[in-house]
Amino acid sequence: MNTICSLLTRENISLVIAVIGFILSVYNFVHEKMQNRMKINITYKNHFIAEHDHKSITISLAFENLVKNPISISRIYLCVDDKKYDFYWIPQFVLRATQQTNGQVIDEINVHSIPLPFTIEGYGVVGGFFFTKAPQSIYTLESANTSLLVYSNKGIKKYPILMNNTSREG
Repeated sequence: MNTICSLLTRENISLVIAVIGFILSVYNFVHEKMQNRMKINITYKNHFIAEHDHKSITISLAFENLVKNPISISRIYLCVDDKKYDFYWIPQFVLRATQQTNGQVIDEINVHSIPLPFTIEGYGVVGGFFFTKAPQSIYTLESANTSLLVYSNKGIKKYPILMNNTSREG
């Protein structure tokens, strides 16, 4: 009992409080870093290559934020084998859908690619079309080694994608 009482000095209690405070601050720092990291899921739906030049590539993608903090995506590159193609930051025309009755257009929807940069809210999803243009003709991406290089406010990360669903322009 005397040994325990001799350990409960003001200095020893201050030391224990300081050590506990240090451990809690390290835990909070690591926990915040884990919560604030870039953790997204990218879903590839399909892509099409323009028939007129075989250079324009439009890809349908969905970006899902898996953490509570927003993520801002500033640039995306399509990596095909050893080449990188920058996605356009200006929205590009993708398709037009019309509804007609008796030959008269009663509704028209114009779809454009997603402009860069964009923000994905916490646990949110941003999806749509993304457009890039290659300097040379590309006829197929199904057999190529493809990935997305994503630049964000949380860092740079590479996501492999299997581009196995080509749609035909028509």
